[in-house]
Amino acid sequence: MPFSTSTYALPLDYHLWRPPPEPDKPPLPYRSGFQFTARRVKPPPPFLAEYTDLPTGPFSRFLKEARFPDDNFLRTTTLVDYCLSTSSKPLPCELLEETAAFEVIREISVRDGSGRGGSQVFTCRRQGWKESLVAKVYDPLYYPFADEDFPCFPNDVVAKAEHDFCLETAAYYQLDKKFGGSLIPKFHGSWLLKVPLKHRHRFVGFVLLEHLDGVPLNTLSPKRYTQEERLRVLAQTMEAEVELRFAGVMHEDIAPRNVICSGKDLSAKDLQVKIIDFNFVTIFPLLGDPAPCASELLPESPIEWFWGGWPGEMEEWVPEEWGTLEWNQWLKDTWGGSSRFKLVQEEHLTGVAEAVNNV
Repeated sequence: MPFSTSTYALPLDYHLWRPPPEPDKPPLPYRSGFQFTARRVKPPPPFLAEYTDLPTGPFSRFLKEARFPDDNFLRTTTLVDYCLSTSSKPLPCELLEETAAFEVIREISVRDGSGRGGSQVFTCRRQGWKESLVAKVYDPLYYPFADEDFPCFPNDVVAKAEHDFCLETAAYYQLDKKFGGSLIPKFHGSWLLKVPLKHRHRFVGFVLLEHLDGVPLNTLSPKRYTQEERLRVLAQTMEAEVELRFAGVMHEDIAPRNVICSGKDLSAKDLQVKIIDFNFVTIFPLLGDPAPCASELLPESPIEWFWGGWPGEMEEWVPEEWGTLEWNQWLKDTWGGSSRFKLVQEEHLTGVAEAVNNV
């Protein structure tokens, strides 16, 4: 929660707060062999950050009455008690008819504590299905209670987890029909499971996704690949980002950890990359702006989108000796004659470069 301490009235004991002991907090249940039943749902829209104006009607009243406790409550409660206090007023999702039984097969990112986003990710088997799937679970009980940037302040973990669930669902609804199974994992719906806590139950949301047969880019060392191979995976990632934006979703977190390659051989003819992790995205239609594809025939060229600077967190895949001139020349060589994207006029690139230099 970014703010300026010069304009924010800090409580006198703000520096004394630490996450309290949690003697009643159960171990993470999402381990190999864990079995559960879930019901498919359609969550409400996201409601934090730029989406705060989206909730209306009953959902808006629900948020005002059942969510966003004051800071004093968060500073004097435990995660267990906070999650229990909201269990009687679960997130109002539209209940669908589909139910299914699942079993956790392998843990991908199942951890408790600080230093991570909070969601739990694992592969699972759906009863009656042959292929394995990936579940991404938004359980507030295992989100970090201390704010990552301001550890003396408690996080509203319930609001954060529910917003992540709603936002990632909305992103997949926006993108799945066009790109599910190609540029992103195929979406298999949003679900609720019941988790016991102190002789009661609470509902936890998760999204169900295609299990990608590939390797995360952040597990590969750029130094082990040729310049051509590095630029190839970089080009595919940039094209995917531009295509997703054209369909109405700005990813906002393109990084090696969120890029899945179809294999370790980056020279393979059938190399593909897919983009994952949509809980930081901007979804244009939700904010009143139509997706560019609604009125335009072709996406913007990567030349225009990345002119003057490469994707920030992909820098290690850019040749070390390159500067802006080499980068811009590669953009033109790669997409200058492409019919897949809009044509870019040279004089426009000059204007873009000047704007970048003046930032």
